[in-house]
Amino acid sequence: MLHATIKAHRAYLRADAGVQKLFVMLKLLPAPEAAQARPRVHLAVVIDTSGSMREQAPGTTAEIVPAEPFTVDGKTYNATFEGATKLDVAMEAARQLLASANLQPDDYVSIVQFDDGSEVVAEGQAGQDRERLLAGIDGLERYSGGTQMGKGLRVAVEALGRVDNTARKVLLLTDGLAVDEGDCREAAGALAELQTPIVALGVGEEYNEDLFSELCNISQGRPYDFRDMTALPQIFEAELGAATRQVVSDVRLTVRTVRDVRLVSAMRAYPNLADLDPAQEPLALGNVEAGDHTIFILEFDLPARPSLRTRLAQLGVTYQVPAQGYRGEIAPQELIVEFTADEALAAAVDPEVMGYVQQRNVDNLVRQATEQAKTNPEQAAKTLQVARSMTQRLGNGGMTLALGRAVDELRSNGTIKVGTVKTIKLGARTQTMKAGGPDAPPDAIPSDEEIRKLTGA
Repeated sequence: MLHATIKAHRAYLRADAGVQKLFVMLKLLPAPEAAQARPRVHLAVVIDTSGSMREQAPGTTAEIVPAEPFTVDGKTYNATFEGATKLDVAMEAARQLLASANLQPDDYVSIVQFDDGSEVVAEGQAGQDRERLLAGIDGLERYSGGTQMGKGLRVAVEALGRVDNTARKVLLLTDGLAVDEGDCREAAGALAELQTPIVALGVGEEYNEDLFSELCNISQGRPYDFRDMTALPQIFEAELGAATRQVVSDVRLTVRTVRDVRLVSAMRAYPNLADLDPAQEPLALGNVEAGDHTIFILEFDLPARPSLRTRLAQLGVTYQVPAQGYRGEIAPQELIVEFTADEALAAAVDPEVMGYVQQRNVDNLVRQATEQAKTNPEQAAKTLQVARSMTQRLGNGGMTLALGRAVDELRSNGTIKVGTVKTIKLGARTQTMKAGGPDAPPDAIPSDEEIRKLTGA
């Protein structure tokens, strides 16, 4: 019920050439019989109800009214406004989610709030319990406090664990800096055990985008930074649609390497980037959606070999199809390459595999540049310009524009705005492209020297 294809970025490697890298693509696609088995969905909508969520929602209009200074939840304000708050927009997006045609009557929804504490304000089936769910959303206005996001995620774990055999997903929305990051990581680990990705939605400039990326790595989820909250209903709808296509779950990859071959890194590369722990046995790959491939990239270090054709590793996959109560496996596949003295053969690379490697390299460069910007703006601009050139060659227009804006800010002000940092760091993870096949332009493929520089080898 699950098809798997493995392909290395090189079929031939140079003989007697010292340690070399090999990038291997694992491409997964549910078979038609699995793709047609829509799972019952369970969404946990986890909404920040801290005091700052009463501020104006980005992307909306409001009339600002001066006022005497006042303090709410530790923050001082000197004006009020008439218009939609961030909490207003979040509540309306949740209401629209309940009205979605993608939500079936027997799907489950849990509405969770968090500030200094957390609780489930309503939960039940989208059909028979709809009025209770709507009332719970309306009641979010009565909460206020700090930002203990870990408590909200922990409550979501408990709620999602009460219903079995569902495609689970957490929609997490916050505008603040969590004060309990350790609890957030622990809860993300528990959600990963439940095969539940976190969709982390950050609003404004205070939330920790690095924590978002970490939580999404742990749970194989997706982080978002958005400057316009009016896009929230569309994001909720898109993520609900993705959950209905989450037909294969608990995918695990066993990697057995031969002597001296080492798995250095592993990541999901499409439909978005998420890091995996290469020391994990087996590798937990999370869920696979119907209708498109899910792509993973494995990075191996290979010791020198004489001219010969050899097996480097064996890859085996197991998985579940929850809607059918089926547990399956894919017969182990051999990873075989040939070491050769023929320079022309060794120079040939697969453009599809390298397209995904390049997107990982863009992510690495963006993170490197945002650190460089703190002490060496000139070098940071150069690093971002390299990343921007890569996105141009890959055809990723959205990231090209965002990186260009960051470069302009560095050259004009010697710094990158906080919001721009969040946009490019999370955009590099989320705005990924399907890599081209054999018709990809040659200049989209990095040289061996570029690979070594960009991967830190």
